[in-house]
Amino acid sequence: MTALDGVRVLDMSRVLAGPLCGRILADLGAEVIKVESPAGDDARLFGPFTDAGDSTFHRLLNRGKFGITLDLKDPADRERFAQLVARSDVLIENFRPGVLDRLGFPPDELLRLNPRLVAVAISGFGRTGPLADRPAYDLIVQAMSGLMSVTGPDGGPGVRVGISVGDVVPALYAAVAVLSALHQRGESGGGQHIDVSMFDGLVSVLESVAMRALHTDEEISPSGGHHAISAPYGTFAVKDGTITIAVASDALFARLADVLDRPGWLADDRYASDAERGRNRVALQHEIEAALADVTHEEALERLAAAGVPCGPVLGVREALSHPHTLARGLVVDEPDGFRTLAGGVRTTGTVGEFRPAPAPGEHDHLLARWLAEEPRAAVREGSP
Repeated sequence: MTALDGVRVLDMSRVLAGPLCGRILADLGAEVIKVESPAGDDARLFGPFTDAGDSTFHRLLNRGKFGITLDLKDPADRERFAQLVARSDVLIENFRPGVLDRLGFPPDELLRLNPRLVAVAISGFGRTGPLADRPAYDLIVQAMSGLMSVTGPDGGPGVRVGISVGDVVPALYAAVAVLSALHQRGESGGGQHIDVSMFDGLVSVLESVAMRALHTDEEISPSGGHHAISAPYGTFAVKDGTITIAVASDALFARLADVLDRPGWLADDRYASDAERGRNRVALQHEIEAALADVTHEEALERLAAAGVPCGPVLGVREALSHPHTLARGLVVDEPDGFRTLAGGVRTTGTVGEFRPAPAPGEHDHLLARWLAEEPRAAVREGSP
C-alpha cells in the first residue's frame, strides 16, 4: 500500500512548478489525473527529446499520471471538469490568478462543488498584493527575490542559479501544503484553498542572507564558491583542479590546521573564531591553497576525509549522475520502457516502486466515464484522509 493510496489529484498545471508538485504526489501513490487543454502542456515542446519524439523534460515531471484532455472553454467539458472536482481530493493549478476564476471556478466555487477539496494554486506572486496580476517565470522571481543578487562570482555581478529553483521551491512547498491540508481534513472534514507563490517561496529560503539584511548594515553581494559568513567554506584550488572544504566550527578548523600542518593558524587572531575567519576568508583561502598547491585533488580529499574534515570533489552533472553513491542511492532509474530518469529525493515505505511513463495527450480519456460514475467525495465518510 502506498502513502497516498486512494487520494485522487486533478493536475491541471503546466510546465514545471505545478507538474512537479503533482509528480511528487504520484510518486507517493496518489492517483494523479493530468488535465490538459487541446493545445497540450507547453512542456511537451521542451527538449531534449527521445527517439520517439517525446520531451524528456515533460516525461520527468509527469510520470505516474493519467492523462485526459478537456477544453474548459467548452460548456460540456466545463461540466465534466466540475464533476471531476466533486470526485477528487486535490486540485493543482498554476494559471495566472483570475484565469480559473473567469472560467467559472474561483476558490469558493471549487469548495462549493466539493467541500472536502484541497485546491492549491501556484502563481508567480500569489493571489494578493500589488504584483498579483503579473506573470512570472523562474528568472523573474530569482531576480526579484534577491537570490540572484547573492549568486555569482565573488563581488558580482549576480547570476541566475543553474536550475529553475523559482519553480522547484514552490513545488515542494505546495506538496507539503497539500499533505498538511489532507491531514487537517481528516480532523475537520473540510478542504481549503492554498495560495502558493514562486516569489514567496524564494524570499522565504534566503536564510542567513535575509538575516544579514534584516539585522546588519553589511554589504550583501555574491561570494562566488564561498560562504559569505563562515570560512573556510568554499572551493579551493589544488595541484590539478578544485575541491570543496566546508568548515563551520572551531573543532573542524583545528582538524584542518592539523592535517595541513599549519599549527600557527590556531594562534592567529584572524582565525580565532568562525566569525573572524569569515571576515578574513580571502587571506585564509590563499593560505589553504598554498598548503595544497603541490597536492592532487585525490590526495587532498583522501587526507582531509581521513582527518574528519568535510570535503568533496567538484563534479560535472554527468559525473554526479554516474557517481557510485548516486547509483547506490537509486537516484537514476529506468522506467519500464528503458527511459532513464531521476527518482524523487525522498523514498518512504509508501513510495511507488516502479514509475509509469508520462501519459500521451488524452491517453486516458476512455476512463473519464468510469471516474464520473463514482460517488462525489463529499459523500465519503468523515474522518477519512
